[in-house]
Amino acid sequence: MSKNPSLSDRLYKALVGEHPGSGAKEFIKNLGLIGVSFAAAKVISGLVTILAGRLLGPEEYGRINVMASAGAAIAPFMLAGLQYSVIRYGVAPADRPRVFGSALAAFAALLVLVTGLSLIFRGALSSLFHIDRGMLLFSLAYAAATAAFLLTSGMQQALGRFSRRGLGEIAFSVIMAAVFAGGIFWLGRVYQAMAWAYAAAFGGTALFWLYRARREVKFESFSGAAFAKMSEYGFYNFGSSLGGVLLLNVQGLVVNAALTPRETGVYAAYYTAAINIGGYLAYALTTVLFPKASATGDRRRLWSLAVKSWARLFPAVMVFFVLVELAVLSLMGGSQYGLSPRLTLLFAACGTLMLAQSSLSQIILAEGVKASRLGLYIALGSGLLNFLACLALVPRFGVEGVPIAFIITYSVMIAWLWAVKDSYLSPELK
Repeated sequence: MSKNPSLSDRLYKALVGEHPGSGAKEFIKNLGLIGVSFAAAKVISGLVTILAGRLLGPEEYGRINVMASAGAAIAPFMLAGLQYSVIRYGVAPADRPRVFGSALAAFAALLVLVTGLSLIFRGALSSLFHIDRGMLLFSLAYAAATAAFLLTSGMQQALGRFSRRGLGEIAFSVIMAAVFAGGIFWLGRVYQAMAWAYAAAFGGTALFWLYRARREVKFESFSGAAFAKMSEYGFYNFGSSLGGVLLLNVQGLVVNAALTPRETGVYAAYYTAAINIGGYLAYALTTVLFPKASATGDRRRLWSLAVKSWARLFPAVMVFFVLVELAVLSLMGGSQYGLSPRLTLLFAACGTLMLAQSSLSQIILAEGVKASRLGLYIALGSGLLNFLACLALVPRFGVEGVPIAFIITYSVMIAWLWAVKDSYLSPELK
């Protein structure tokens, strides 16, 4: 007697028009593990973020976003694309000791170098980011902690420890909640309370993941051959990371320089409710999808399934983001931040486009060095487009200029991927 299909099997059939094979079932299982744990983690961290917005008010809450944006601009120089290299070249068990050991040694050297140079030129950096020197120190701590987090997260992905990745996200959120509560008690209602919470959560989780990775893999000392193999791939992803800063983090710095502190806080609240959550969901999907795409020999089929899924999911995801924004802004205090229907719809479109583009790009970027070049071109090109659009639109349209620039940019990115996909997907779809 045939076994009745599970709910996940029926949903897969509804989305892509066929029953899932063994590989698809494994993907759904891993995505389910990640989804449940990431959802639990996001509930905790989301409540902390909402509480921060409610307690601190728009001006201090906006400063959190500006501090994190400056830190995100520094972090790529500490990583040089290594977080992607450890996934790409660490999936083979025989290569992991050399890959992990070399990546960790290179990261440590870059961390010391970038931190030292940032302190030497702290005056110039503070002026560039339009922040004071005290905030720059917190941005440096944020950069170091997030860079370590991303590198060790890549190691966990290479090891295939998807459930552990999810538990790590929960631990991150618990640490952030505890440190933020302590920060409010000791420091008061200031942005520094959340800055300490971010640094402790990212840094603490990174140390735990590194400990777990070292228990499974005997890290070898720095290998020039292994680093050379990773460096070309890492170089292109480093450029892509810089493009990512221009795409996802430069808005806070532009808004901070062009608008009032309160408007910066309003932007930060909508960013949290849409773009930040969209990025988090994309991160959860990528955790499973990128290793899957790296291992498969039929990325064209994977692309086709993703396109079919998004053709059906797009309206529902838009509605999801609208509801999330309304809930988050209401809990933060609608009277403090205001609830603008137009801003809500614009940012909902941002979150949806971001999630769709991320899932499609991971399938192509898993091809290797050739696709990394494409990723570099798209990231830098789209990042520059977004930056220029923000500079042009924010002074004229205020906070609304940010999502307008974002929608234009992500539409161009998806069109770019579609135009070149045939050169990066193989074998031919039958």
